[in-house]
Amino acid sequence: MNELPSHSHWARFKRLTRPLFSGDLSYGLLMVGAVVTALVLANSPWAHEFHAFWEYTLEVRVAGANLELTFHELVNDGLMAIFFFVIGLEIKRELIAGELSNLRKAALPIICALGGLLFPALIFLGLNQGADTAAGWGIPIATDIVFALVLLTIIGNKKVPFALKIFLTALAVVDDLCAVLIIALFYTDQIVFGSLLWAFVSFFVLVIANRIGVRNPFFYGLVGVLGIWTGFFLSGVHATIAGVITAAAIPARAGMDEEQFAHNIENLIKTFRERRATDSDFIKKEKLELVRIIQKAVRKIVPPLQSVEKALQPFVNFVVLPLFALANTGLTLEAENLGRLLEPLSLGIILGLVAGKFAGISLLARLSVALGIARLPERVTWPQIYGAAAFAGIGFTMSIFIGNLAFENADYLQQAKLAILVAFVLAVLLGTLIFRVFVRAERPR
Repeated sequence: MNELPSHSHWARFKRLTRPLFSGDLSYGLLMVGAVVTALVLANSPWAHEFHAFWEYTLEVRVAGANLELTFHELVNDGLMAIFFFVIGLEIKRELIAGELSNLRKAALPIICALGGLLFPALIFLGLNQGADTAAGWGIPIATDIVFALVLLTIIGNKKVPFALKIFLTALAVVDDLCAVLIIALFYTDQIVFGSLLWAFVSFFVLVIANRIGVRNPFFYGLVGVLGIWTGFFLSGVHATIAGVITAAAIPARAGMDEEQFAHNIENLIKTFRERRATDSDFIKKEKLELVRIIQKAVRKIVPPLQSVEKALQPFVNFVVLPLFALANTGLTLEAENLGRLLEPLSLGIILGLVAGKFAGISLLARLSVALGIARLPERVTWPQIYGAAAFAGIGFTMSIFIGNLAFENADYLQQAKLAILVAFVLAVLLGTLIFRVFVRAERPR
């Protein structure tokens, strides 16, 4: 009879497998699984049924308006608005208390983000100028921050200082903000101003609610969906912009200051201890009231922006984005499609994301530091900046999203998505090469 593994072996096994179930890595594995599933189904005998499922139409009545949405549109226009809402919360947080709150700290990620936008766009337009495919210039400007950070953590291992992750996050926040503006300005064909007015009136209702102290997240969500999202959806401006607009109105201040909170909690805990305990498992009514007051104080000390972002992030990472990948990466892998990777559309996306992002971020980082406009984060080296720049070339989610807006032609869209996947693989290989070969254990500058 075989012996059970020793305690030491079991402990070692748990230590080795624990990272597989951490939040970031679980997300990465789930996304890869969604992409592989979509590719397998799209190239299987059930391909027709798979594509037909996403085109099934639902009729939804929202705020008195009848909206007809396919499952594909429900994911891309509806659920992805929640993704953009979380992006909006991240942008607001960074502007108020993060790396973008101080001009000196913000200089490097802002400049690098602009380089990471400009270079890819110029490369793409240089290859597609004057062609129908030129509309896809926004595809290679994007960065999938979650994928980039996951890979930075895994590949970089212990050599990645926390400051480098903060730099890449701040860069991606600026990147996302620019991408949202580009979607609103360049990928909107026709605007129904009455519906847009309804959306902005709803937004100002939320702004006023914020100013007078309304902190209930449900109220902001209700007005955000019935007012802002519906208004944008009917206006012709992409409905996901509603997520960012709504996030701007979410309160970022706590309901009480930390000193007042600490004082109140100390008094409440003291009172709780002084009350006589019962012999049963149930606490007395007066103690239960104290617990309720403590819970209310805890809710007040956490700003709604922070609590809502924390509550929604797992839903976005583990439901919204995998569904988006499943709905949008079902590509037919035929020899003809693979052969089109050398056409201008594909090359523009691949070179834009891999070479453009890397060159734009790296060169502008070097230039801005040399000119004294910005400075390297503490304990971060140049090879680490280059590695982060390589991972910034992972466009994936936002690139596919912009591709859906840029191309109505199914062939162009299929070609663009395949190029995005190829760029993903190449960016991962480039980042891995830099961290494994060029990132040394030397002391940071």
